Amino acid sequence: MFTFIDSIENMAYLNQELLQKPYIGVDTEFRRTTKDNMRLGLLQVNEGEEIYLIDTILIDDPKEHCSFLFSDSVIKIFHSCKEDLEAVFSWTGKKIVNIFDTQIANAFLNGDYSIGYQGLVEQKLGIVLNKNETRSNWIRRPLSDSQLKYAALDVEYLIHLYKIQEKELSKTSKLMWLNQDIENLLKVTFSQSKAFPELDRIITKAQELEILNEFNKLVETISLERQINSTLLFSKKAQKDFLRLVLIEGLDLACEEITPWRSELIKDEMLDILR
Repeated sequence: MFTFIDSIENMAYLNQELLQKPYIGVDTEFRRTTKDNMRLGLLQVNEGEEIYLIDTILIDDPKEHCSFLFSDSVIKIFHSCKEDLEAVFSWTGKKIVNIFDTQIANAFLNGDYSIGYQGLVEQKLGIVLNKNETRSNWIRRPLSDSQLKYAALDVEYLIHLYKIQEKELSKTSKLMWLNQDIENLLKVTFSQSKAFPELDRIITKAQELEILNEFNKLVETISLERQINSTLLFSKKAQKDFLRLVLIEGLDLACEEITPWRSELIKDEMLDILR
């Protein structure tokens, strides 16, 4: 069912094998020690034929032996990747590249933006997964058999989901849009967010509500036309943040701060709203 990797020698051999793969499914198990710090306990990889569970506690000097994570030629398939990116960075000090996220892809296909891996597997593949070890201690050793089986299941179906979603996304511009969102997610994950003044210090509350109401209508209309999740396009918080940016920097500069596909869809219509 899986192979457990707990030595530098085996990790080095596996790394060379994974570098030859076009895509792999990846997940992590970690423990967050503080709000801004975490410790990676396990790295799971599905290369299509076999699943590997990499003990990141015993392998504490991984930089030279996990270059597959940082290779542009290998697609890393995650589900809801943000915390996984942070966890891997805590272990290696490096940022993963060439990522596909099945949760974000589901939203681009007009599905639930917050759907979990278990729910997506059941919805798309008709398979019900056991998630009993969600709150396990992944730092303590030894890991139990049930923990290891749970960890392996977390990557077992990622490649199946990727193949289904990638085929659908490739029919339109949405695969390019997804890649733009992943690139933006990487930037946001490893940078500090901007602090903006409250809108009521720039415009009146009544003006704010009027503009945001029109903005929300625009988002709903575009989402329906393009068959994408409206929260993915612009959540209510993202709408407010974007308006704040527009009022401070102007529409042109604000549009440079969002992904190109979003700018293309909303810029002209936002100009009409702001007139």
